[in-house]
Amino acid sequence: MFIRFVGNEIDEDSRLSLGLFQAAYDLLEDGAITEYECAALNQLFKWFDENLKVPFDYRLRPRSKAERSLCWFRSTARAHLARAWEMVLILEARDIFITHVRCREVGHILYEDDVQVLAYPGVKLRKKLGR
Repeated sequence: MFIRFVGNEIDEDSRLSLGLFQAAYDLLEDGAITEYECAALNQLFKWFDENLKVPFDYRLRPRSKAERSLCWFRSTARAHLARAWEMVLILEARDIFITHVRCREVGHILYEDDVQVLAYPGVKLRKKLGR
């Protein structure tokens, strides 16, 4: 089982709902948060930087499905999911609502490790995700 956290805005690359990390970066950039919230988000980002590989190399291939691929947590990534939920709480306190999507099949997998997968969603999943 795979889990993805999504917001209401649409990502320009994937043309699907914006992911959790981008929503949190946007909130930090906006600057309309308390010092405590800023520190908490920065602490969470630091933890993820140290404990989550970012598979961007796979997304840099021009004109490929990789540009429109999505990252999903594995349901077994308990420590990562716990911190993702902490991030969700901070965002929702600022009226940025995040939904979590659970799927067994996430499409064509381009990258995977013990915590996550990067996958290009097929037509069926893209419809399910609403775009």
